[in-house]
Amino acid sequence: MGHESSGEVIAVGDLVKSHKIGDRVAIEPGLPCRRCINCKEGRVNICLDMRYCGAPGSVGSLSRYFTLPADMAPHIPDHISWDEAGCIQPLAVGVQIGKRVDLRPHKTLAIFGCGPIGLITAAVAHAYSARKIIAFDNNPDRVEFAKKYISPLTGKPIIDHVFLIGDLPTESLNNQPNGNGLAHKLAEDGSGAGIGDGEVNDHEDHEETLGDRKWEQAKKIAADFAEKAGLLEEEGVDRVVEATGAEDCMLLGIAIAKQGGTYLAVGLSHIQTNNFPTLAVSNKEINVMGLTRYTASCFPSALDMLSRGVVDLKQLLTKTFPLTQATEAFEAVAAGGDMKVIIKNQEGFDN
Repeated sequence: MGHESSGEVIAVGDLVKSHKIGDRVAIEPGLPCRRCINCKEGRVNICLDMRYCGAPGSVGSLSRYFTLPADMAPHIPDHISWDEAGCIQPLAVGVQIGKRVDLRPHKTLAIFGCGPIGLITAAVAHAYSARKIIAFDNNPDRVEFAKKYISPLTGKPIIDHVFLIGDLPTESLNNQPNGNGLAHKLAEDGSGAGIGDGEVNDHEDHEETLGDRKWEQAKKIAADFAEKAGLLEEEGVDRVVEATGAEDCMLLGIAIAKQGGTYLAVGLSHIQTNNFPTLAVSNKEINVMGLTRYTASCFPSALDMLSRGVVDLKQLLTKTFPLTQATEAFEAVAAGGDMKVIIKNQEGFDN
């Protein structure tokens, strides 16, 4: 517990020249070994001997005092509030998402999951001049919250379309009137890719698995959403960020990705394996990637974006608690009514 934190320096080591008592700093929670092959190659986020705040075997920062290497304590500008400063780590993750999924100006993006990471991803994409952003969630409250997430740059909603989604139906679409509706606009036959070279023949007799049935439903539903978002003629979106870890969103994400698009798996689940449309990934030539936390340049980029005001995190902060009420803070998160809950580590004590 405790990996999104900031604080004030109260002591420094004898050899530290970069910091002084009273400095305001963020805490980079991932402490790489700096010696393994991944660290040597610059991929410190997948260090083979990582010590990460709050992870098993490591001390978290949900405490009044915390010690860390000076180079893992970047300075915070004075005009950034403490509440915002505590959210620099998830913003750094959003920056890494942008790097990993290759966000560029004028690209289109679909985000599955309207929690903090999903909305921060949208904010980063907007700052990067994404042309159109659409988002999905199964929680009506989060859908409404996402619709009202306002850009500090334009004064308008960051996300162009936010859709409420439910579980994918599991019944077969075979032999049904109108079949899979507009799905042909997004599926492997959308622009002809994958039909000849991939030797796809959907008309052969074969056993239709549960995953197959859900995939056909996903294509139909994704096409309907794409039409509502004005993306059907483009055959989907350029980039997909899946931030839920839910199988149904994975299927919808691949379905709504255009030919040659990029799909990034960000969300975590307690389930180890899922149905995943591997044939469509090949036929649509989709780049499928994963993500672990953030890399070395992400914290400086996050601090810069926050300092320049191109990303606004204050709207995401819905409730605060003193450290002495940490249990109530976790209960508030579990209740699902808040977007981002802040714990003030120095509040609630007599001294």
